Amino acid sequence: MTKRIKCDNIVLPDGTKRGYVYFEDGVITYVGEEERMFGEEIDAEGFFLLPGPIDVHTHGAAGHDYSDGDAAGVLAAVKFSVLNGATSVMPTVTSSSYEKTCAALSAIEEAMRDEEFGARIIGAHLEGPYFSPAQCGAQDKKYITAPQKADYERIADRFGGVIKRWDYAPERDAGGEFCRYLVSRGILPAAGHTDAKYRDMLAARENGCRLITHLYSCTSSITREKGYRSLGVTECAYLWDDLYAEIIADGSHLPKELLRLIFKLKSPDRLILISDSMSVTGTKEKTGRLGGVDYIIEDGVCKLTDRSAFAGSIATAGRLIEVCLAAGADLFTAAKMSSENPARLFGLNKGAIEAGRDADFIVLDNNYHITKVIAGGEEKK
Repeated sequence: MTKRIKCDNIVLPDGTKRGYVYFEDGVITYVGEEERMFGEEIDAEGFFLLPGPIDVHTHGAAGHDYSDGDAAGVLAAVKFSVLNGATSVMPTVTSSSYEKTCAALSAIEEAMRDEEFGARIIGAHLEGPYFSPAQCGAQDKKYITAPQKADYERIADRFGGVIKRWDYAPERDAGGEFCRYLVSRGILPAAGHTDAKYRDMLAARENGCRLITHLYSCTSSITREKGYRSLGVTECAYLWDDLYAEIIADGSHLPKELLRLIFKLKSPDRLILISDSMSVTGTKEKTGRLGGVDYIIEDGVCKLTDRSAFAGSIATAGRLIEVCLAAGADLFTAAKMSSENPARLFGLNKGAIEAGRDADFIVLDNNYHITKVIAGGEEKK
């Protein structure tokens, strides 16, 4: 059955348009002012229609952690994220043992077979364990190590069709072997939780690394040795236009003035909004646990128990857009960062309201709050 959305403000890359979006079998068939045959209409008059956000870094929600190895829990967390605006989700598995990592990936693989919310999972994200011990943040230090070839090859052999990205510290990848291996398996390497210097990032970029994990969170900056300065990961994000960078726009990790600086220095074509949400997102819990690390929820953000650093967020896709708008971004830029850019980076048939793309949308009211979520052509309630 053909459906359509009637909207006064369809947010397109070149401006807003009044008219209709027609779609059938989960795919957009027409965008414009022409009246066509349809069987069902979704009314969004007076509001804004944006392409559906894609959250490529989230640890869980609704009391469920993607690292727990529970397929039902995976689906419950994904459902919460979808109902709150993320029409596609890439579950994040944190640093753990080989056995627990495989159990978590197996649960995600099983959940992906679900026809409704499993279909919203675009693949898995491994965050570690090949990180800098000094930059591990809320990752459990007992699992942090240099790349272990026997382990990562076994994991990729078993779950190569599930894993879409793998975060690592470039300075721990001697000779770039791990990065090149990921690229050869069609897995995107991302630089995160890292003390990398310019030379490390240069090698990583040459070997195929194209993404920086949560910019300013556990990413190195300029260092000085005997007067000589070296760029860190943060500066490399600005130096190289082809690098994408995640930003946690939850209103806590990056203050509005820093967001404004990021928007000024980095092309909006290469920024990706992520929630980095924890399992406590959408609950009333005041404490939580990520892997083997405890954290507290205070001032609207997850913190390590000693309050020395943030541990993650409790943000939803809607919150990320609201914060970016408050920091000076416009709706076109917000749509680009939340949807178009991750779709382009991961080769997804999503991210824009145009014929041939997946029918994933959100409707925002005049206060920019989400009022409707349409994923795969179905309104989610």
